[in-house]
Amino acid sequence: MNKLEKAISLSLNNGDFGNNEFSGLDSSKSMEEIAKMAASKKLTIDELNVLKIVHPTSEQEKLINQLRDIRTAINKRQGKNLVMVTSVDDASGVSFFCKNIAAVTAFDAAKSSMIIDCNFESHGTRDTFHLTNTPGIVDYILDKELDEKQIIHDSGINRLRVIHSGNDDSRSGEFFMHPRFRKLLFSLKNRYTDRTLFIDAPPLLNSADARILSELCDMVILVLPNGKVNKKHLEVVSNSLPKDKLLGAVINNYIF
Repeated sequence: MNKLEKAISLSLNNGDFGNNEFSGLDSSKSMEEIAKMAASKKLTIDELNVLKIVHPTSEQEKLINQLRDIRTAINKRQGKNLVMVTSVDDASGVSFFCKNIAAVTAFDAAKSSMIIDCNFESHGTRDTFHLTNTPGIVDYILDKELDEKQIIHDSGINRLRVIHSGNDDSRSGEFFMHPRFRKLLFSLKNRYTDRTLFIDAPPLLNSADARILSELCDMVILVLPNGKVNKKHLEVVSNSLPKDKLLGAVINNYIF
């Protein structure tokens, strides 16, 4: 993983991200719940290395510090905890960045994080965390008998939970317009004041899903492969995003 040190840099803007307040648990209850979020079966260091996920004992000090800087930038947006991670085109390293920023967020014993995989094309979260044959987003939307708790899965990392895209291969932006999905997102966002939610989203350039999700989130981070982004495409994508939501761009030099 020695090349990971070159993976990420962040360019932030300083926009006003609003003043929406949480309506979830108070901070003392939140801390109690976070303390219970130990992984039932922790991934080993070797397993984390294979999955390209950083950990507190990782030798990738520079990368971890860069991710911590991004975590700090996110945390400065008081009352905003729903972060969409997306790209201009496919194969930009969105899932790689998403799982690592979520892992670093969970380093803090007073914080927790969650990955919500909304990229139905890749099923990256389901495959990374070996969650085949467990329910995900699409299953929850289509099956009214499924409870929210049944689609929240242990990642094998303390204080990091995951929701994968599901086991139905349907392709429809209507899923993200569905009342059950919106209710789910609202519930997750407002449940804990100390949890950051990361949406692993499809590319903005060719996905109606991504544009719908950008309207639902608090912040957007663009992941850009170094030297491989068409400038005109980037302008189109940037202009399509609400300016008060664009947190910045991650330049990814090491694609997974």
